[in-house]
Amino acid sequence: MKTTATTTDRIHIAVDGSGPRFLGLTTAERNRRVARRAEARHPQLAGTLRLPDDVALTGSMFDMLPREGTWHVAWHPDRPPLAWQAEGVVGPLRVIPVPDGSAYDVSSPAARRTSAWRLLREASQPPDGWLSTHVHRRVSRLFSYALLRFGLTAHHATLLTAALGLTGACLMAQTSHRTMIAGAFLFWCASIADVIGGEMARLSLSESSGGERRDTLVDHSIPALYYAGATIGWWRQGIGQGGITLSVCVGLVLAATLLFAMHLVRKASGSRQFFIDTKPVEFAVADAALTTDSQILRVAAPVLVMFLREVFPLAFAIAALASGWRGIYPTLVAASLPFVLLTLVFYVKPIEDAMRDRFATLAAS
Repeated sequence: MKTTATTTDRIHIAVDGSGPRFLGLTTAERNRRVARRAEARHPQLAGTLRLPDDVALTGSMFDMLPREGTWHVAWHPDRPPLAWQAEGVVGPLRVIPVPDGSAYDVSSPAARRTSAWRLLREASQPPDGWLSTHVHRRVSRLFSYALLRFGLTAHHATLLTAALGLTGACLMAQTSHRTMIAGAFLFWCASIADVIGGEMARLSLSESSGGERRDTLVDHSIPALYYAGATIGWWRQGIGQGGITLSVCVGLVLAATLLFAMHLVRKASGSRQFFIDTKPVEFAVADAALTTDSQILRVAAPVLVMFLREVFPLAFAIAALASGWRGIYPTLVAASLPFVLLTLVFYVKPIEDAMRDRFATLAAS
C-alpha cells in the first residue's frame, strides 16, 4: 500500500491512507491537527511518526516523544508500537511507553465507539458546576456524538441553540401556563445545547475565535430574549403601571450587571472581545471570599452562579411549574440582582485580583 506523509512544519505523520472517519474527521486530518498544535507547544520537537491509519493521536502523545533518537512507542497492550524518528538524530532502537489515552484504537466500529466516548468524557471544559457535570454533560455528550456522526459541526450546534432560544422566547411571550412551561423548559434545553457546540469544537479540533464569539453572543442573547418574552407575556396578561416600572428597572440592572461583569473579565484577561464569557467572575468571587474572609462574598458566590451560569435556566423552569404568572421572573430577579451588582462594585479590587490570578495560572499551565 502506498504510504503518504501528512506534513506540518516540523512533525511528519506517515500513514497508509486517510483512515476511517472519527468524530467528524478522518484520522489523517485529525492527527495532522493534533501535530500542528504540538508544534506550538514544543518548539524543539521535530521528526517523523509512522503509524497505521486506524490510530487517532492526542496531544499527550507528543508531550511524551523524545527529542532525539529512534523509538518504538508502546501505546496499546494488543497492538504494535508506533515508530518515532527524531529529526537529524539516528541511534539504537529503543522502546518508550506512553500513558493510556495518548492514542486511540479506531480500527473497528466498536473500537471507534469506545474511543469516542472516552474522548467525550474528557471533553468537558473545567471547571464545570455540579449541574453541568451531573446533568447537562450527560445529555450534551449524546447529542455531540450523534451530530458528529451525521457530519455536522459546532456551527450547526450554535444554530440549534439559537433556534431553541428563539422558539422558547416566543412561547414566553404568550399568556397561557402551558406555553410558559414549554418556553421555560426550552430555555433549559438551549442552555444544554450551548454546551454541545463547545464539545463538538474541541472533539473535532476546530476551535476558533470566531466560533467562540458566536457562542458567547448566543449565550448572552438568549437570556435577554427570554426576559423580553416574559415581559411581553406579562404585559399581555395585564402588567399594570407598577409592573412596567419593575420590568424596566430589572432589565436595566440586568444589562448593567452583564456589562460590568464582561468589563471585569476583559480587564483581567486582556481580551479585546466585547461579548466575553462571564463565568470567570463567579469563580473569582468564590476565590475572593476565601482570601478576604468576607461573609458578603460568601453569600454572593452562589447567587452569582444562579445569574451567570447554568442554574438560571433551571430556575426559570421551576418558576414556570409553580406559577403561570409571567411577572414571577422580574420579581425573583429584583429580589437578588441588586445585591449581586453592588457586590461586584464594592468588592471589585479583590475580585479583579482573584481573576488575574486564575488567568495567570491558566496561562502558565
